[in-house]
Amino acid sequence: MKYKLDAKRDVDVDEGGGLMLWLPVGFRFYDDLVHVRGFDTMREVRQAAREDVIPCDCPECKQLAAKNASAADH
Repeated sequence: MKYKLDAKRDVDVDEGGGLMLWLPVGFRFYDDLVHVRGFDTMREVRQAAREDVIPCDCPECKQLAAKNASAADH
């Protein structure tokens, strides 16, 4: 499973004008068990999305994935 950037869904502008990349359930940054990270430019966001995001199976992602799957079944 590979992450594909959806800027409308995953990127917010913070109060200081920086960009926050919020990864969806099932993804994290490779170098730390975090699901959100700040950036200065959209170019940095795109590069990180291509190079720094990997699948995540942390307990929180597993729990949210199971909850989402259960809700989809109903």
